[in-house]
Amino acid sequence: MGGEDDLLRAIEHVKSGDLESAVALLRVAVDDPDLDEHGRAVACIWLAETGDDIAFKISCLEQSLRYEPGNPQVQRKLDQLRARQPQPHLDSSALTSAPSSLRMAQAPPVLGIDGGANVRGSGIFVNRAGLVATTAYVVGSALEVAVTFGSSGAVPGQVLRRYPESDLALIGTAVALGSLDALENAPAVIANEAVTALAYNGAKIRGTLQDPGDGARQGWLRTSILIAMSPDAGGSPLYDGRGHALGLLTRNADHDTGRAWAVSLPHILTLAEQTTQEYRLLPNAATCGSCGCRAQAGHYGGRYCETCGARLASAGVSTMDPPDFERLAQLYGEDRSRPCPHCAARTGYYAGRCLRCSGELAPKSPTT
Repeated sequence: MGGEDDLLRAIEHVKSGDLESAVALLRVAVDDPDLDEHGRAVACIWLAETGDDIAFKISCLEQSLRYEPGNPQVQRKLDQLRARQPQPHLDSSALTSAPSSLRMAQAPPVLGIDGGANVRGSGIFVNRAGLVATTAYVVGSALEVAVTFGSSGAVPGQVLRRYPESDLALIGTAVALGSLDALENAPAVIANEAVTALAYNGAKIRGTLQDPGDGARQGWLRTSILIAMSPDAGGSPLYDGRGHALGLLTRNADHDTGRAWAVSLPHILTLAEQTTQEYRLLPNAATCGSCGCRAQAGHYGGRYCETCGARLASAGVSTMDPPDFERLAQLYGEDRSRPCPHCAARTGYYAGRCLRCSGELAPKSPTT
């Protein structure tokens, strides 16, 4: 009964105008395993009533239909909202086509990311070479996505690197930018400063930056934006009142308040530069879809990532035959243990047995 009670209390809060309390309770109700699909669908419908933004309402009602498909009232309301939603527009005069790239005079304030593991997300260009930043959650294990920047503009994107600990993904595109005004001369982050998160679907979520507290991890910004207000899978860039980018909104939130965290722009730019350096130093590496690191093993005929052990996608695996076992041994750390007396492998041992053949490790000769 806990989920139903929370839902009923949330509805009363909506009716009384206490929207902050209503959103907190509805967010819990939507994820409550004690509620059936109908109850969760109802929670999404009422959540749509807590905000005025059309894109936010659409997102809530779309989620309601996922829990309870075919509801004619919800579908009718959704159609009405979609008809009112402003469509993104790209000024074609700002673009000139090139044989292998797209040249853009100025970077759009927000990009759409499609084809990832978690529906559509948002993102932002972070250098003039067309590198795009979004959240790792948006991309998931996908290695190729579509980057959209207007009703008539889209380019393929290659996932170059994921940093799960920072919830960040970096995507390469064939876009050349003339200006990145939003990233230049960005001011220092100030607590209680008003910010706006821009989602690609047109939603504008307003809030403030909060004091991160003593336990905050480096590279993260705490916001007053409720995670339930996020209109997509994440990656909406945060802008201050002067149009400077400050970071990317994620779906990571405080457990007790439900307020979202953002990855700070300086941290994003540092990891972007690190990724650029990795590409220069490791030109033959490929992105591992599991851990997001740059894996070299595939180039030498290996089938598994040397960082996490996951099987590499076929596109990142060489057809080298035979594989370069000497180089693979170095990558996999197979040359760091004493050789197995049974198979001569140097993969290492656990509980006295070889990790390659399970043969028992011979005891060392006693010293005298």
